[in-house]
Amino acid sequence: MATENYTSWRSRLPHGRLGQFTFVMATGIVSTAMHNTRAHELSFGMFILAVISYCVLVVCVVLNALFITGVGERIRGEGFTVLAFTAASGVLGARFSALHLDWAAATFTIIAAVSWLILGYLAVGLAIASAQAESSVVGLGRVNGTWFLWVVATQSVAVTSAALAHEAQLSFFAAVAALCWSVGILQLVVVAALVATRLLTHPLRASDEVAPYWVFMGSGAITVLAGAEILVVAEEQTLLDPDVVGTVCMALWSFATWLIPLLIALMVWHHSRGGAVIGFRTALWSMVFPIGMYGEASRELGAIRGTEWLKLLGTWESWIALAVWAVVFVGMLRWWVRWWHPAGDRAAAVGQSAT
Repeated sequence: MATENYTSWRSRLPHGRLGQFTFVMATGIVSTAMHNTRAHELSFGMFILAVISYCVLVVCVVLNALFITGVGERIRGEGFTVLAFTAASGVLGARFSALHLDWAAATFTIIAAVSWLILGYLAVGLAIASAQAESSVVGLGRVNGTWFLWVVATQSVAVTSAALAHEAQLSFFAAVAALCWSVGILQLVVVAALVATRLLTHPLRASDEVAPYWVFMGSGAITVLAGAEILVVAEEQTLLDPDVVGTVCMALWSFATWLIPLLIALMVWHHSRGGAVIGFRTALWSMVFPIGMYGEASRELGAIRGTEWLKLLGTWESWIALAVWAVVFVGMLRWWVRWWHPAGDRAAAVGQSAT
């Protein structure tokens, strides 16, 4: 009886995953975009939602690790999606800087930096270990769009560090931002090569999730945003030449823009195939985040370079990001309603959430 009660109690625990922090990433960046378009009430409401969700997810992940799966097994099972926690921390850190709450910004910046070091090396190490245990063909088949979260996490540390350096006049964080930005660019090249090789040698199956491939564009966009933030603190760091940073950012922005039609075509093509996953799933937030990040990166780069059309494009695109966020959010609410229904609907909801 005691064992049955313990098992029943464990089954009621929320199945929190670090990959679910993509919701915080998406909500946080859209909140930032709304703040910069002067929709302050809407922005603040989304910011509060992001912070509450962050705290709730932290509790759920800790409970899951302690009583259900264990830390090692959890990280091994999630792969590079664990870095969504780092990216979410960085997005919130930068948002706190915009609110002039330096103590909170510093806290989230440190959390982002420490988790980036720990989770980043663990994710890479486990990926290499898995590849060693399998053939090269099978190992390459594991590469997917979520691997770009490695880049996003690195650049999120750069963004929040630069924002904190500007707000609190701390040259140390400006140097950290410059270093992370440099590392993130090389990571982007490596991951892009791996993902391109995988797509050319391992065709997508109907059951594969394609939404995370939007993170390819998102990784380029957040690199642009990080570069723009570094230009803001150019006088506080001497590691990177501002002209080089500006040129690289403009090139990456152009490439990210070029990717958008391809990603839309990929989504349409894949969903037209039989057996494709449809409806709400957590992976959709990894599509919302890049859309929001693209608008914010465009606006910030345009403002720094004095390119009015780029600033205007970013401002209007932010409203598109809000609309996409709202659609996915409604889908998530409908999923939660199904969760509270009888066992049949609940099992279907669990299956969609895990996708």
